[in-house]
Amino acid sequence: MTKRKSYIIMAIVVVLGIVIDLVTKILFANALAGKDGIVVIPNFFEFVYVENTGAAYGMLGGNIVLLIIITLVFIVGFVVYDYFNHANSWWYVLGMSLILSGAVGNFLDRIFLGYVRDFISIRLFSFVFNIADLLITVGVICFVIYLIISIVRENREKKGNNK
Repeated sequence: MTKRKSYIIMAIVVVLGIVIDLVTKILFANALAGKDGIVVIPNFFEFVYVENTGAAYGMLGGNIVLLIIITLVFIVGFVVYDYFNHANSWWYVLGMSLILSGAVGNFLDRIFLGYVRDFISIRLFSFVFNIADLLITVGVICFVIYLIISIVRENREKKGNNK
């Protein structure tokens, strides 16, 4: 894949991720705000609306300005990293795109609402999350796969050059 094609794909994935995140937040906020959750699988999975003023697991709760600054630095850092280290690997492109779309989705909530709208609850975990959080998690997994593949390739090339 060419660099241009990879950036087009990244732009499409980022925009789609942000749109899906924001639309689901609006739908679930409208359907569930002030109401009981919707149990999908009893004692395991439900939709419940929560206004989260913190980060993951409620860390830094109520520190919205700090979270906005951290998120902005994170987003800019990822864009700068990509500028200097862009790879035309599918794992890289997908990972970076998903991470950025999730970060921007939650950033927009913090900027415009002062909190992040969460609505997915899996009882195995003690927190409620949203699509942006899922995008970030899957993006990190993709990026780690990219890194592992890159390290393995680099080691193979070094071994091949040493023979």
